[in-house]
Amino acid sequence: MPSIIDLHIHTTLGSYDSMITPQRLADAAQRAGLTALAVSEHVTPWPRERAEQFYQETGIVAVPAREWSTDMGHIIAIGLGPVVGDIRTARDLRRAADAAGAFLILAHPFRYFPGPSSLLFGRVPDAAALPVSELARHPVFELVDAIEVLNGGCVDRENELALAVARYLGKPVVGSSDAHAPMEVGHYATIFEAEVRGLDDLLRELRAGRFLPARRVDGRYSPLDGAR
Repeated sequence: MPSIIDLHIHTTLGSYDSMITPQRLADAAQRAGLTALAVSEHVTPWPRERAEQFYQETGIVAVPAREWSTDMGHIIAIGLGPVVGDIRTARDLRRAADAAGAFLILAHPFRYFPGPSSLLFGRVPDAAALPVSELARHPVFELVDAIEVLNGGCVDRENELALAVARYLGKPVVGSSDAHAPMEVGHYATIFEAEVRGLDDLLRELRAGRFLPARRVDGRYSPLDGAR
C-alpha cells in the first residue's frame, strides 16, 4: 500500500513560528489524506513518546525530524536523533548524519531567488544570470541526499528552478508543505511506493529512492511531471 507523506511540517511543540497544535495537525492531516508526517521542527524535535501517542490517537505515523539552519541554507535531517551540542554548518550536519545513518533533504533552495534574502545565492552578483549548470555547483548540493522541489512556501518559479538543478545533478526530489498553519498541511507531499509505518521504513524507502513529489489537486495527489 503506497504512503502519502508530508516531509516538512512545523508545530507549536518545537517551532516558535508555527500555529499548528498536535490536535490541529491531526485534523488537517486527515482532511488532506496523508498517511504519515515528518514533523521537522525548527528547535526541538518531538520525543518518540509524543510521536507514538500521536499515532495511537490518530492512526497517522509521525516521524520526529528537524530543520536545521546552517551556513548553507535550511536542511531537514530525518533519523538524526538527539544531538549533543550545536550544529551550525552544513558540513558538520553531514558528518553527524553519516554517523547516525540519517537522511538529509535540502529545503526550499531557491526561496527568494534572486535577491539578497536568498540563503544560497544572496551574496552572488548577477545570480539571476547564472545557468543551471553554475547554480548546481553550490557545495550544499553535494552534502544532501535529496532536494525539496515542491515547497508550499515557495512560488512556482522557485520550485521549478529547484527541480531543474536537481535534474541536472541527478538528485532525488521530494515535495512537502513547509506548513506553519493548519490549512497549509498537505498542500504538497511525497508519494512512496511502499507502506511507511515508522522511521526505519521511511529511511529505507528514502535511501532506495522509491518516491515522487506530488501536489494536491481537487482532493487528490498527483505526481509532479518530470520528477524522474
